Amino acid sequence: MMDKLALPFLVLGLCTALMIAKDIFKHPHPVRVMNIIWPITGLYMPFIGWLAWWFLGRQPSRQANLALLMPQRAARHNSWQTIFVSTTIPAAACIFGDVITLPIISLLNHLNILIVIWQEAIISLVLSLLIGLFFQVLAIKQREKNSLWRALLIALRIETFPLVIYQTGIFIFMALALKFVLNQQINPQLNAFWFMLQLAMMTGFVFSWPANHFLIKRGINPAH
Repeated sequence: MMDKLALPFLVLGLCTALMIAKDIFKHPHPVRVMNIIWPITGLYMPFIGWLAWWFLGRQPSRQANLALLMPQRAARHNSWQTIFVSTTIPAAACIFGDVITLPIISLLNHLNILIVIWQEAIISLVLSLLIGLFFQVLAIKQREKNSLWRALLIALRIETFPLVIYQTGIFIFMALALKFVLNQQINPQLNAFWFMLQLAMMTGFVFSWPANHFLIKRGINPAH
């Protein structure tokens, strides 16, 4: 029953991501890494991701206001639009981290190495943080001609706090989902698993929102 309920949401998320990706070819975002981030946003935000891209990413006026190309001192604009776009980077990093974690866990299980849920969360967190730092460094290097080391230090300051909070939201939701919905089984072959992960990403987005608001309000994290 849950698999049948999950399928329309998963298909809609995939269609949303493909629609955004197709539109990006015609209207690329000025911050190059965001051309990867926006389609990923559509995966866990069916239809809403398209609306977000259309009004926050696609329109040239929005791109000018929200892009990392502006000087950091002028980017202390903590509107909900700015917070939303800033939160999409840790979100995309968490998706990559979670997806990469699955085959790692499968390999460890195949080698008879039992991994409990909190260990899975740590593996996912480390991978997500590395990917998030990579995304941020790309964006920072485009905005400011800093050295790689300097860009990495800035990325650590910007990305670590909201990403940890994001993963906390994912962990809490998936722990509950495993107990009450998935029967303590992480099975990527089930639509229900991916649906729960889709909902977990939305939960993480809500968790991470205050963290990004905090950083942007204090000028630590520029608008994306």
